[in-house]
Amino acid sequence: MRPVLFLLLMVSFLGNGQELTWQFKHAVSGKWIAFGTHGSVQESLIRSGELPDPFVQQNETKFGWIERYNWEFRSEFTLTKEELKRDHIDLEMPNVDTYAKVYINNKFIGFTDNCYVIFRYDISKEAKAGINTLKLVFESPVAYQKKHMAEVGVILPSPNDLGEVSAAPYCRKPQYQFGWDWALRITTIGMWKPARIIKYDENRVVGKNILTRELTEKSALMDFSLLLRNDISDSLIWTSKLFGTRKVKPQDGKIVRQETVENPKLWWPRGHGEQNLYTDEWMLTTLSGTLIDSGSMRFGIRKSELIQAEDQWGTSYIVKVNGRDIFCKGANYIPQDIFPARITDSQVRNYVDVMRESNLNIVRIWGGGFYPNDVFYEACDESGIMVWQDFMFACAMYPGNPAFMANVQREFDQQIPRIASHPSVVLFNGNNEVDVAWKNWGFVAQYKLSPGDCAIIQKYYDDLFKGLIPATVSKWTNVPYVHTSPLSNWGKDEYFNHGTMHYWGVWHGKDPIEDFGRKTGRFNSEYGFQSFPEYSTLLTFSDTSQWSLLSDVMKHHQKSYVGNGMIKKHADILYGATTDFRRFVYYSQLTQSTAVSMAISGHRTGMPRCSGTIFWQLNDCWPAPTWSSIDYFGNWKALQYTVKEDYRDVAVLAKVDTLGKERFHFVSDVYAGFPCKITAEVVGLDGRPLAQLECNLAVINRSVQELFKQELDPFKSQNYVIRFKWNDQNGTLLQRDFTHIGSEWKSPEKESIGIELGFVDQAAKTAVITIRNQHFVRNLWVYSSRTGVKFDRNFVDLLPGTHTITIHYDQLPVLSDFGMIWL
Repeated sequence: MRPVLFLLLMVSFLGNGQELTWQFKHAVSGKWIAFGTHGSVQESLIRSGELPDPFVQQNETKFGWIERYNWEFRSEFTLTKEELKRDHIDLEMPNVDTYAKVYINNKFIGFTDNCYVIFRYDISKEAKAGINTLKLVFESPVAYQKKHMAEVGVILPSPNDLGEVSAAPYCRKPQYQFGWDWALRITTIGMWKPARIIKYDENRVVGKNILTRELTEKSALMDFSLLLRNDISDSLIWTSKLFGTRKVKPQDGKIVRQETVENPKLWWPRGHGEQNLYTDEWMLTTLSGTLIDSGSMRFGIRKSELIQAEDQWGTSYIVKVNGRDIFCKGANYIPQDIFPARITDSQVRNYVDVMRESNLNIVRIWGGGFYPNDVFYEACDESGIMVWQDFMFACAMYPGNPAFMANVQREFDQQIPRIASHPSVVLFNGNNEVDVAWKNWGFVAQYKLSPGDCAIIQKYYDDLFKGLIPATVSKWTNVPYVHTSPLSNWGKDEYFNHGTMHYWGVWHGKDPIEDFGRKTGRFNSEYGFQSFPEYSTLLTFSDTSQWSLLSDVMKHHQKSYVGNGMIKKHADILYGATTDFRRFVYYSQLTQSTAVSMAISGHRTGMPRCSGTIFWQLNDCWPAPTWSSIDYFGNWKALQYTVKEDYRDVAVLAKVDTLGKERFHFVSDVYAGFPCKITAEVVGLDGRPLAQLECNLAVINRSVQELFKQELDPFKSQNYVIRFKWNDQNGTLLQRDFTHIGSEWKSPEKESIGIELGFVDQAAKTAVITIRNQHFVRNLWVYSSRTGVKFDRNFVDLLPGTHTITIHYDQLPVLSDFGMIWL
């Protein structure tokens, strides 16, 4: 593979224009309803009271009719005679969802057919002084595609779209909205962002791109590019605060200036160095000095590579940044809501903060959602979170006919330069599971495909994912591109030796749960286990009378065909059967945490053969039982607390190959070596010391070392807590406890555990929970009846004594808000 030489450029463009406010005509009643600047028909009907919250009980079923109708929108804006004299007046419409005819003053000016594209129309000739009217006529995405599907020439497999017409793969709108095994089906109609009227002379800047030509320790040579709204041939003056003034000549709607940064300060992933970012101010003028546009930019210099090479184990899959192999520790990130328009910048930044706090260094943007806004990538740039970016194709076969290819070409030409301009973006991936689905999911028999059909579908795949996308990527950037994930299937042991792996042998197969720790791919980009969200989240969509796996509400919210049964199967094995739904919810979280932790420990202790682990999934788009480690309202499940410990750069992990038999390993994936003293205190469950162990390690890069194997053998039939203490590469003292149950053990009674709430700081919105326990407590979960409470630790094992947990809250809590459950 060729190395990637890369630089970030972030541009703040002036002249955002006038936001438009809309109304829409109810498709059934004919009544005009306020829409606002952005959102969806569904959200508007919820606000008006016509429709209920779709997350509650089985209300989702009341929304299906919307996608079958056409919807008319209208808006007005006013122009003065002076404004009408401007050279250009643009109607700019980002993220129109999805199929809409656009009219100004009753004249048709265009058609939108891709929600990932910004549509811009110069309306200077159609506009008039005074009041102007705009009209959008949205056509049902299902009805639109029903008319056009025959143009593709073959029925395309689409297993996640269970609608009357399987329109998902033909539509350039989020695939998860058509239904997924963790999402409800609501295909939104509307606009995710405000449309604007932008008035300007000469030209304006609408995008950016960067390409670094050369990078050494002493210098970085790169091309800064600004993308113009209008293609012109006249030379311009580009003034830069950092690089001075240059005369530039536009070509194909783009202006480029090549500059050298001496002694560059590189951008590094979290845990490997600083996230150095440069700031510049730029101004673009005509040769006569007329201002065209101006703004600011931040850029970070770094080089990324993807190494796929034959080696002693099979085929590698290694992410390198600035010449250094990076062991990737991350999660899959899905859209934060079924309604894209209501995801706020602060919500997005909060999740990136959680990634950094939880010691992730990479996040995968899954291909069935949408491309995040710039705020996401900016936050990742600042936090050192590498981004694996899927293109928006997932779990279906896609068209490759000329109309579809022309459509997605516009999408790629807008999204690739925008996304690739961030130093955090280290990898582009063509699709999620399309190739593995085609080869292994039985599509030929299920969809009765002829050999001719199969040839067409295969050609479509090759033309799109091995032709058009990589060609467009290389046009804009040197960020590595791979056509699909996974590159290997999990059906045979040999497959784990090659490329990326999505391991679903436990969930979708019959593998025992301990195989999470035994079956390790070269790069594990998906694996996971479901759990239920916490009680306060369950109460947002159900009442306690419905708290049963057999209730209609719980069955409706469980979208996986094996979900509740699979959770119960493994929870019963690990923690015992229970008829108490509250305890089952608790067991589900412990089971999920145990399963994923087994996998992470297996992956990290598998270095250097294994080079990455990205679990499925970080977050939710609605409140439901899913694979998420954080529920829809931001509550951490047991898994998220465990991930924070398992993903430490320098960590002690419990590798479990067989249930009840753990082996402890010291793992470091930092670059530099350092001396480390490790102590391990073995303590009986009554708090009585049993042994004190210690060793000194000379830690090297990407090292894995087993700890105290022989020393712990005498205690294997006993019950104990082993408390490890060690220093990381910065000298920070770290600690982690593990509990070993080698013989019969009895859980303490409720009366022996007390809880208090104190040290409330209303200004900082923090408080301290104090736990007093007379006996050992295993996996204590302190939960809140309110959402918005964050615990600094939870699901903890506590020796007899007094213990504290710090909380952060949104609303002032009282003691009665909290409850406890333990094994």
